Amino acid sequence: MNRRFSALVILAVLGVGMVNSAEACYCGGARCAACCWTSCCCTVPQQCCTVMQTCQKVIYEPQQHTCYRTCYEPVWEQKPITCVRYVPEVHYRQCVETVCHPVYETHEQQVCYTVCQPVKEMVTVPVCSGHWETHNVPCCSSCCAPSTCSPCAPCQTTVQCQVWKPEIIQRQVECVRYVPHTMTKMVPCTTCRLVPEQRTFQVPYTVCRPEQYQTTIPCVHFVPKQVPHTVTCCMPRVVTVQVPVRVCCPVPSCCGGCGCGH
Repeated sequence: MNRRFSALVILAVLGVGMVNSAEACYCGGARCAACCWTSCCCTVPQQCCTVMQTCQKVIYEPQQHTCYRTCYEPVWEQKPITCVRYVPEVHYRQCVETVCHPVYETHEQQVCYTVCQPVKEMVTVPVCSGHWETHNVPCCSSCCAPSTCSPCAPCQTTVQCQVWKPEIIQRQVECVRYVPHTMTKMVPCTTCRLVPEQRTFQVPYTVCRPEQYQTTIPCVHFVPKQVPHTVTCCMPRVVTVQVPVRVCCPVPSCCGGCGCGH
């Protein structure tokens, strides 16, 4: 709203200034209907002077206004509350377990074992044997010795030689062989057996018991409060001022009595 009002005031001032400037430029020549400028054929000199012109000006004046805004102020107070805490307690429960303990027992046990006993017996076995025999062999044979024939004595036709004649004979020999015999005997033996036994014992465990107690804690709540503050605003105002304006007016030199006021 203030901006629209300021724009209208500025347009009004500019319009007044333009009209006054036009009238001042012609030095009132526009009002002379029978001016001789149009009929003058010579050059028209100009005369400049400073005149005071009335103008309207928009100024902004600061104005202070008091406004209120809402603020929240913290307020602290002690508030009682009920809390719960857990207290640990140790309890015991009875448990039963089964354990096995060893029991050793000694007794006799029959054990079998093998024994080899020697047995003597006569066995017929073949034995390689032989004997020497005397044979008459020709002298030319390989068994004849070279000394038996000499050039002085005539050579004998036969010679006696010892020849080995092998033979296999059966002979009774005494042999020993071992015959296995299974025998039994009683030996002491120790055995172990597990005997189950139940045992009772106490096992501790912890239980948390809830317990209530009263305490106070600081709490805050906000209270609304109206706080005044000063705001400075610029308000527009139209004033009338005198402004010096330099104006140049044409002055004809050849037509002095044109009635233009000069």
